[in-house]
Amino acid sequence: MEKRVVVITGGASGIGWAAAEAFLHRGWSVIIADRELERVQERLQNRAADIEAVMIDVTSQESVERVFSQLSERRGRLDALVNSAGIQQWTSLAQLDWQAWHAVQDVNLNGTLRCLQAAGARMIAQGHGAIVNLSSVAGVRGVPNRTPYAASKAGVEAVTRSAAVEWATAGIRVNAVAPGYVESELVQEYVKTGRLALEPILARIPMRRMAKPHEVADLICYLCSEESSYITGQVIAVDGGFLADYGVPAAAPSVSQASNNPTK
Repeated sequence: MEKRVVVITGGASGIGWAAAEAFLHRGWSVIIADRELERVQERLQNRAADIEAVMIDVTSQESVERVFSQLSERRGRLDALVNSAGIQQWTSLAQLDWQAWHAVQDVNLNGTLRCLQAAGARMIAQGHGAIVNLSSVAGVRGVPNRTPYAASKAGVEAVTRSAAVEWATAGIRVNAVAPGYVESELVQEYVKTGRLALEPILARIPMRRMAKPHEVADLICYLCSEESSYITGQVIAVDGGFLADYGVPAAAPSVSQASNNPTK
């Protein structure tokens, strides 16, 4: 039986690379589409033959179309796409760096849309396919100094729902995964440079820990599998309870509070 094929953008590191390993473990043929080919090649040393790397620039329509056209000709099928390519830029809202704004939107939102469109056209022709876009809890919560990032992820969620509805009868499912804080190289760098303080972050997460990359990757694989055949248009958080939390620490009621609220 021919192996299923998945393309993972931004698969050179972080969640993208964790997803690549998870798909390989499940017997898929994996194609990593990334700008950092040298880093990917280092990771691919001594790996199975079912993984390869291609250069892509998600900010270029020409690059995206060329990659998906070549893959379609060589592989003859595309079963899943994981839109994991993304960047982060820090800028205050009062003095917004418009260059940063456009850069983030062009990679995170426009890049996701470009790849989704290119993959979707080929999936429509073959009559099936699954797409998973990477969002973030930042897409539904206020994030100081990262407005471009938050806005891009909110846009990704809107695109996800619209694509899911438009392509449902074509046999294509489109979902999004919204991670909370993940033990990634990027987060570690932010902690090291002082941009993120780890202690208050962990205190804010009900499970009191960050996600492991493979915990996000496992959900991505599930959403691309037949086990999720009736799931589309969903944004699923992988956040240890972050979004569900009311935000007020639990505390035992005082004597006066207890007397004012007698149980019956």
